[in-house]
Amino acid sequence: MPTQLDPQVLMQQAKTETGLTDFGDPWFEGPLGKLVDEVNAHAGLVSPESSAGVRIQSALSDRLKLVQYFKDHPEAADEKIELACAIIGLPRTGSTMVHRLLSAVPRLTALWWWETAFPLPFPGEAANDPTPRQEAAKQMVDWLLTEWPDFESIDPMDAMAVNEEVVLLDRTFLSTTYDSMMPIHEYGYWQADQDHEAAFRDLYRFMQAIQHQRVAQGEARRPWVFKTPHHLMGGIGGLLAVWPQVKLVMTHRHVSQVLPSYCSMCASLSVGSSTTYRKEREGAHWSRRFRVGLERLEALRQTLPAGQVIDVRYEDTVSDPVGMAERVLDQLGLGSDAATRAALEACVAGNVRDARPRHKYSADEFGLTPEGIAAEFAFYHDKYLEPAK
Repeated sequence: MPTQLDPQVLMQQAKTETGLTDFGDPWFEGPLGKLVDEVNAHAGLVSPESSAGVRIQSALSDRLKLVQYFKDHPEAADEKIELACAIIGLPRTGSTMVHRLLSAVPRLTALWWWETAFPLPFPGEAANDPTPRQEAAKQMVDWLLTEWPDFESIDPMDAMAVNEEVVLLDRTFLSTTYDSMMPIHEYGYWQADQDHEAAFRDLYRFMQAIQHQRVAQGEARRPWVFKTPHHLMGGIGGLLAVWPQVKLVMTHRHVSQVLPSYCSMCASLSVGSSTTYRKEREGAHWSRRFRVGLERLEALRQTLPAGQVIDVRYEDTVSDPVGMAERVLDQLGLGSDAATRAALEACVAGNVRDARPRHKYSADEFGLTPEGIAAEFAFYHDKYLEPAK
């Protein structure tokens, strides 16, 4: 029988690793327990202690380190985290390109991949030199691309590029990352039904620690650009509880061009590490996750002020990325200038899709058909998209 993970054992291992004992508010123990229960019951991991176990223990260690960071640097609690916007579309809708474009604007910023992997200083790290964490992140990317060699064709991974805040939310154990990496469907449905405010308050604390470090390194404070599909698939209530007036950039693409691709990405993360993963079941899982997220967002939109949601079509991101970004900036009240346009054009030049291998997949692998997707998501397509070509 595979090793069974135990939350208390993982917490003790994190304490031993860090030499710290204070986890702060214990609210996270409920989501942690649910996650571990689902991993033990359904993930079928070949080596749970060296996959999910390591990931969860690392998240627990970072929770300990975060509490200690504020003890060592109480002034970090004064940092105000201002969001320029949060990109909330489904995965594979061009949201990564929109994220990279907006965060390239000199007046804005975003999280770096290495910061999401290692948000807190290593022991003995110089206050103004995060190089050890950057090098560790580069090694991690190399290892991940060795473990998942086809991932480069699916999603860009670069330790020095921007990344999603969902990776920080992994430390709260309320995150879409987990059912993306393991066949733990019930956890995914459960997670989407929870109150995420506490998780996003923890995210705020991680952001304060990161911004405090950046300021110590001589950087100016700038509004942040967030981006993750997790907002749509569970987190939107928590996001708005903490940043109630944040502008939401919704990226749109026909779900028949999105859903199989995302299933393929999840397969690349799971197929070699789980004995229970079945491709043909994943289409139904993510269909439900996508549909519920879109339905809930549509209901939420009716309650938000006019202009809080900014809609962006995938076709516009592809055909005129600079123009699209400038239109979004206008709607954010930021406008554009020569320096902004130059930064946007440089970003486009540096993110040419042909530089990466082509992503290959088919809908039927995952129990999906284009006709079935079109029918299930007609409520969304009819409102926001032209007919798929």
